[in-house]
Amino acid sequence: MATNLTISSSSYAGELALPYISAAVLSGDTIANNYVTVKENVKYKMVLKTLASTGIVKAWGCDFDNADSTLTLAERVLTVTDLKVNLEVCKDQFAKDWEAAQTGRGFANDTIPANFADFLIAHLSGKVAENIEYTLWQGNFESSSYTSFNGILKVLDTAKSGTPDVDFANAFTAANVIASLETLMSALPAELIGDTTVKLYVNRKTAQLYRQALSALGYLQQFNAAANYPLMFDGYEIYVCPGIPDNVALFSKPENLFFGTDVVSDFNEVKVVDMSTTDGSDNIRMVMKFRAGTQVAIPTQAILGFMNP
Repeated sequence: MATNLTISSSSYAGELALPYISAAVLSGDTIANNYVTVKENVKYKMVLKTLASTGIVKAWGCDFDNADSTLTLAERVLTVTDLKVNLEVCKDQFAKDWEAAQTGRGFANDTIPANFADFLIAHLSGKVAENIEYTLWQGNFESSSYTSFNGILKVLDTAKSGTPDVDFANAFTAANVIASLETLMSALPAELIGDTTVKLYVNRKTAQLYRQALSALGYLQQFNAAANYPLMFDGYEIYVCPGIPDNVALFSKPENLFFGTDVVSDFNEVKVVDMSTTDGSDNIRMVMKFRAGTQVAIPTQAILGFMNP
């Protein structure tokens, strides 16, 4: 049924789009909690410099001696991908719920409030944030359905030639999750063992299985531990990231994992277009444009475990 609802077409571009693009791209759990290092204003590529050294400390002598002393400067390139959201919805869907709730009146002769465009964009931003959270981790990794850009797990999998540091033999359960994570921890290189800046990354399901295991062992009050109760594993803080797939875990420093975006750019754009003035329909089109990409600075210092098919 047609309605008399109207909406003024709105357009936000460049810096004007910043509140909405930031909310969409930067509000996923992983990014919002600073579980990875975020690089903003990446137009296309950003070079991440890494430095390694050997033989720089030696016995004292009067002569200058740089024999066997080496500094190796390497780089990893973070490339962002141009992304967009194109969505069309019928105004009638909102007339029956949101508009009615806001006005408390029948919708037949209502006009959409001035902030209706903001409401639509906020709704869209939440969906984008969810997609970014999952793509950031599992984009193009194994059989993932998130394919808009390579996620951190795909970057690591490629760097490790498709072989995880630990191949989990079985899916995680409350009975085996501790043993599985201990196996992953045993693969840490010497320079990361005991480093308090190293974190264990798992998803919500794995974190819940770990809570169950702790409860069964008597380390948590069974059935009474808060869902957001801080978790530690043998001295390493656990970062819970919804975007990580099941049966996957990772040890790394947050400053080793990078997410790049471009939230201050003319490319960033949010539009809300009322199609009633062009084709006579009751549809609203929403368009969002932004950039996103990931990189791992030193893959050998990110210890990855998953079930290798």
